[in-house]
Amino acid sequence: MIRALVVALLLVSACSSGENSSTKLSAAEAQKLLIDRNWLDRMPDTERDRLHVYRFVPNMGGGVFQDRTLYKGTFELFSFSATAGDITFDLHETRQKITAPFSIETVTGPAPFDLRLTIDGDPRGPGVYYGIRAETDKTLTGLDQQLRALAQ
Repeated sequence: MIRALVVALLLVSACSSGENSSTKLSAAEAQKLLIDRNWLDRMPDTERDRLHVYRFVPNMGGGVFQDRTLYKGTFELFSFSATAGDITFDLHETRQKITAPFSIETVTGPAPFDLRLTIDGDPRGPGVYYGIRAETDKTLTGLDQQLRALAQ
């Protein structure tokens, strides 16, 4: 199953060429797509490239932000709530509560991505992240496997 996903990602990346067009999704659809998906600021080219990853997982009690390379990094757990158009982050370590507007658009790249998440006033990362609509991985282990396969 993972091998098929990696092959599909590679095929998509071979067929895609840059970021050509985008369509902003409704706030209700964006709210649904935000959840249970890996949001990366970039696809790494090498195992040492730094990337930032968000994952919003309400059934596990919150979310995680990662500042990482393929094999090394830091993470921060947080609680959140998402409404149509806003994410409220409850950052436990710093005791901050931050509400930030967000939107999701369909895009045609950068490969292999077809979704773009923008968080205005992002409390942790660069504010723009990419995801894959067809992603079905319910854990972070699938992300690690995909990144390792693509870096080889």
